[in-house]
Amino acid sequence: MTQAFQSPGFAALAAGRAVETRLVEERWQAVAWDLGTGLRRVVTDRPDGVHLSEIEPDGDAIWWFDADGAGEGRWRRTPFTGAANGAAQHDGALHGEALHGVPRGRAYGVAFDRTGALAAVAVGVGDTSHCYVGPPTGRARLIGSAPGYLGLADLSPDGRLLALGGRPDGDDAVVLWPADARPDAPAGAPLTLPGDGRLRLWPIEFNPRALREPELLLVAEEDERYTVATWRADEGLRRYPEPAFDAQISAGWYGGPRGVLIQHERAGRSRLLLADLGPPAGQPPPVREVRTPGGTIHDLSCAPDGTLHCVWSRESTPPRPLVLRPGEEPADLPGPEREDASRSARWTPRPYGRIHSFVSAPAGPGPWPTLFLVHGGPATHDRDSYDPRVNALVGQGYAVVRSNYRGSTGYGARWQHDYGHRVGLAQIEDLAAVRAELVADGTALAERTGLCGFSWGGYLALLAMGAQPELWSLGMAAQPIADYPAAYRTTTPALRELDRELFGGTPEEVPERYRAADPRSYVHQVRSPVLLVASRTDERCPPGQVARYAADLRRLSVPHELLWVDGGHYSRRTADHRSVLAAMVRFAGRAWPAPLPRAPRGDRPEGSAESSEGGEQP
Repeated sequence: MTQAFQSPGFAALAAGRAVETRLVEERWQAVAWDLGTGLRRVVTDRPDGVHLSEIEPDGDAIWWFDADGAGEGRWRRTPFTGAANGAAQHDGALHGEALHGVPRGRAYGVAFDRTGALAAVAVGVGDTSHCYVGPPTGRARLIGSAPGYLGLADLSPDGRLLALGGRPDGDDAVVLWPADARPDAPAGAPLTLPGDGRLRLWPIEFNPRALREPELLLVAEEDERYTVATWRADEGLRRYPEPAFDAQISAGWYGGPRGVLIQHERAGRSRLLLADLGPPAGQPPPVREVRTPGGTIHDLSCAPDGTLHCVWSRESTPPRPLVLRPGEEPADLPGPEREDASRSARWTPRPYGRIHSFVSAPAGPGPWPTLFLVHGGPATHDRDSYDPRVNALVGQGYAVVRSNYRGSTGYGARWQHDYGHRVGLAQIEDLAAVRAELVADGTALAERTGLCGFSWGGYLALLAMGAQPELWSLGMAAQPIADYPAAYRTTTPALRELDRELFGGTPEEVPERYRAADPRSYVHQVRSPVLLVASRTDERCPPGQVARYAADLRRLSVPHELLWVDGGHYSRRTADHRSVLAAMVRFAGRAWPAPLPRAPRGDRPEGSAESSEGGEQP
């Protein structure tokens, strides 16, 4: 058993019990952790691994999602102490089901009331979201269904109300559904808190201390400011203008009756703050910062005693547990990052803002063959965090660039959303601008700059290979979008909702936008080697559209390889990830077989862009 993949989930009413997701024989599995004895027991042994698990508030049992390679399955329940029905969890017998009568589907969330007497789950079946409630191991009751994607955020402590989230700027941004609702009863219709073009809302969780009247915590974004908000039936939505942040936040109830813990993500680094929403109206909530070592907090949870358990890393430090006790000086806080000339942060100036990149290079002078490791999403960002792929590629002699193009989170709402529905095209323009700077300052070898991406990052790699063929001499795309209109028709409801937001409509409503963003629109211009990695059980980026792109390359006599792998869109087996990375290293070695003579550092090819100053953004 090795490191934790997520922070522990603690039993609210049993302080000594928690569940973790840990790597066990190279597969992620659910693990029961007895804090009193320090003993850990592996709960699951699924061949495809397990990545979703929860613990009941009283600590009696662990719930885990038993998914197939395509991500569909059912919630199962195993006693914390590992008794009777442990065998049922392995063979999928009905006895192991956490809630009976819930159809097989995609996991859209699970939640419990204060005591664990009532559970709620949301599942996606086809193009519809369904929400069920019931006692653990009992018969579930359908309370409602909705087209598209609705994710379950929480169940109120008294078990009366569910909070679900849809599209943050849509009519279903927040859906509040009575737990006693029935699909055929008009009186059970949900209450919705809509977003719009200026306001985005995300439901987070109910206040565990508000037992008489449910109080929901939300994150709101308006006018490029991120703040917290609350909702109660007697006062509706209440916005807190302070504290306000210029980039994405997440939040949770913490400490006193109205205390809130906020995690702020800015320019690839995390920080934690505590705020008190209790002061009278008109007074800003007091805020204090929790000391952290910089870098990235990947996941965070709060134990019943108020201790914060984090999974933390930075570029030079692999993920590790980090325990924080707000108000106390951390005993084992990692020291400051050592200076390392092989790693740097770059800010590439453009008329619309500055593109932030993390650059890692081999020791010694450049220029080097350079691979852009393009992140997916697009609503995520590369961070000051450890990435084993970077170390592996640098060890092979490549400089590795991770750029947070427009559309990335962590740089404010305008950077994420304002690029005129030019999906894909705006992003590869940013990658090209960073490439020009790195070629000009002698970091990147102009003849050998390539792209390597996974999921939406793989999509950008394929788009750039056709739309900018003169810039990129290698493209490697794993689980990519290769045919955007086809992918839209066959992907999950959640991703179709995201695409409608990105493009401003469906392929039928705005066909010219999808056509301009489609890698197949430019496949006839691809002239350098391409590696495609796909899975036949990938429902997010389905395999058929990747196979058609490969057929296009074959017809056009473009050097390429199509590698089929197991594990769906994101495998829960580490061996699968290692094999894909090894295939990419081999493919790049064949495409760039021998080192080219290096120009003196600083020599600039004719017509290259001016270099900007590096370093951190003030």
